[in-house]
Amino acid sequence: MLDLAVGFAIAVILMVIEYLVCTRLNNALWGGIIPILILIGTVWIFASGKVPLEIKTILPFIICNSIFFGEWDNGRKKYSERKKPKWIK
Repeated sequence: MLDLAVGFAIAVILMVIEYLVCTRLNNALWGGIIPILILIGTVWIFASGKVPLEIKTILPFIICNSIFFGEWDNGRKKYSERKKPKWIK
């Protein structure tokens, strides 16, 4: 149970950092560092055999990667909206 709570705490911290980096920095690649590292980590975990390649173990990784890449896209959209002049909608 403690492992699950620690995992959620780490995920929340990473999502906050991701949001701040995506919506504040000019270069879009800075916001992609966390999602790309998570994707590389996911591939490494399955390629090394640490986690069996089954649907019940793949699904959480797919959801996690989708959330982080989606947040990257949303953050960049918010950044571009914030940088747009007020009179252009």
